[in-house]
Amino acid sequence: MPKTVNHSIRRSDLAQTAARMIAARGLAGASLRDVAAAGGVTTGAVTHYFPGRTDLIAAAYDKVMGRLIDRLEEPAGHGELLATLASYLPHDPDSEAEWRVWLAFSAEALVNPDLAARHRAYYAAITARLAADLSPVQADLLVALIDGLSVRILLEPDDWPRARVIETLSAALPILA
Repeated sequence: MPKTVNHSIRRSDLAQTAARMIAARGLAGASLRDVAAAGGVTTGAVTHYFPGRTDLIAAAYDKVMGRLIDRLEEPAGHGELLATLASYLPHDPDSEAEWRVWLAFSAEALVNPDLAARHRAYYAAITARLAADLSPVQADLLVALIDGLSVRILLEPDDWPRARVIETLSAALPILA
């Protein structure tokens, strides 16, 4: 009797596997073959769901950005806003992995117009969501702040303890209020 496969779950699992591999090994470590081996399937099974490597990378990015967008909530006051902002930054192994995927994808989007379009679409969605509570300029500033801090936290983790992160975010709150 043939094995029954839930194609939606399999596709999602492979995208998540690719995201984990990108976070750990960069884009170079996320070939179709590598993802197949890590996912316990054949390369043919991966190409059934993702015709090419770019499709797989895009699906991994979609997983990461989907989780970020799910976390967007309306902040009420300064205390809650500070906690919300801090929650978007790399602060634990899972969020660090998500930001590593974002950073790898961003670099690839510089040379791939299709990935760049996907990247712009996510940024438009995030900025539009934030602009519901902030002015468009404040939303842009907030996105730039979070992106910049995240890159520095990833690249200079010893220089960015939690206290410095909170102090930096707190200094930005008057501009965002």
